[in-house]
Amino acid sequence: MKRKLQTALLVGALSVSGAGIAFAQMDGPPPPDGPLQGLMHRQGRLAERLLAEFDLNHDGKITHTEFNTVIANRYAKAVHGGKGMTLETFTALHMPEFQKHTADMFHRIDWKGDGKITLEEFAAPQRAHFEMMDRDGTGVVECGSARGGASAAPSVPFDDEMQPHAGRGRGNGAFGGRGAGGFGKARFCEEADLNKDGKVTRAEFDQSVARQFSAATKGAPTMTAAQFYATELAQFQDMNVRMFKRLDRERSGLLTLQEYAAPEEKLFARLDRSHTGVITEEDMRPRFASRGEKGQSGRAARRT
Repeated sequence: MKRKLQTALLVGALSVSGAGIAFAQMDGPPPPDGPLQGLMHRQGRLAERLLAEFDLNHDGKITHTEFNTVIANRYAKAVHGGKGMTLETFTALHMPEFQKHTADMFHRIDWKGDGKITLEEFAAPQRAHFEMMDRDGTGVVECGSARGGASAAPSVPFDDEMQPHAGRGRGNGAFGGRGAGGFGKARFCEEADLNKDGKVTRAEFDQSVARQFSAATKGAPTMTAAQFYATELAQFQDMNVRMFKRLDRERSGLLTLQEYAAPEEKLFARLDRSHTGVITEEDMRPRFASRGEKGQSGRAARRT
């Protein structure tokens, strides 16, 4: 049960950002109570969201042409006939969803509903994140960088399973998300490996979270919605800078349509499991649960 709750939290926190889609979605029980409440309520709707945005002829599937048309139109509207997309425009595209997400996430973390967040509420989703990364249950997360663990340059907090633009308009997500636990391992190690020895202990983690909370609240015992927004905004802006630099292959300071669309192409290729150039509802059906069940059954078999 503990593992299921941890999985539910991480899926809810990472499943959708204003900058993208994560594919770790799964069917499951109703949302749990307490700090995890509400983080699962949008699962299982990936197909609906993608079809609403990309299925231009409403035939229940998405062709590569439809997909590219939507991306190209979005890009053209954003640049207004300019030569490329600036960082400011790139960030502005994600801002409305970020603002909605941040307000939603504050209310979800504020599970007491009193309009303020305690350290315990703030830390709860991050603790679940820590425990999921601590796969062997030792209380230590190995940062595992060949260039010196957490002291190495952090990677962009998007990976191949979190695409940066496709399918906007969805609400469960993380933009760096300290409160939501929604950051990658590199950022986690950068912030929580306090002695820079290439690993994060539970004590370091607790100390790091307490420092973040205290910095945001200026030493007050609770965090307001405005303070929460400010911490998330800093993470959001940093994430957009990192992602922009990653996409700007030519280092021109402007994203071409091809550069902007690159993550979308990865998304389409991943979903187009039959390699036909068409995404069906079956292709968009979440598969995370079945993999987890297989893993659990395999572990059970080894124990017998």
